[in-house]
Amino acid sequence: MKRAAIAALLAFASLSAQAADQVRNVAPFKTIDARGPVSLVVEVGKAHSVRVEGNQKFIDRVTTEVVNGELRLGFEDKNRNNVNIKDGERVVVTMPELASFRGEGAGLMVLNNVRGDNFDVNYRGAGSLQMNGRVGHLRLNAEGVGEVLAKDLVAQDADVTFRGIGEVSVHAKNRLNASVQGLGNLTYYGQPRSVSRSVSGIGNVTAAK
Repeated sequence: MKRAAIAALLAFASLSAQAADQVRNVAPFKTIDARGPVSLVVEVGKAHSVRVEGNQKFIDRVTTEVVNGELRLGFEDKNRNNVNIKDGERVVVTMPELASFRGEGAGLMVLNNVRGDNFDVNYRGAGSLQMNGRVGHLRLNAEGVGEVLAKDLVAQDADVTFRGIGEVSVHAKNRLNASVQGLGNLTYYGQPRSVSRSVSGIGNVTAAK
């Protein structure tokens, strides 16, 4: 009986160490700069909050600070390039509005319900950035070997620059200005009335079928 009780306590302690979350107290912010091997989910249209989910070791390594209205997310590890992202390890951010986003890393980054007249995005890495919502003007600058999936982010006008060997998809209703350098592929949705293309390398800019 005693052995069974000890085993149960050890199992509970192990589960507790594996699953946890921590709410960070931060000042209000309108922009995000996320860097490092961190998966991120941003929910726009809600009150400000920042929650880090995962085991305690992961939580302790995630850094959060707000500087001049910008939420800066980072990851403290000497071998950050070799960090494996595990299931359940992520940062969840809610905010009333998102004016711009900068992301760099190898994790999955999801921006939900983005709204506004202008939205600026800079993304560099080997992960995946997914966005949805509706904006007036999208300015997207992407680099690296990852993917940017923005076909569900409906923009009236879009200016897109892509340097790399990954995949980018965008959605423009009125005007699209697309520049691709390298081996990457840019696919556009929305049947924009005006399309300007510039391709350097063996990449391409194509309309979705």
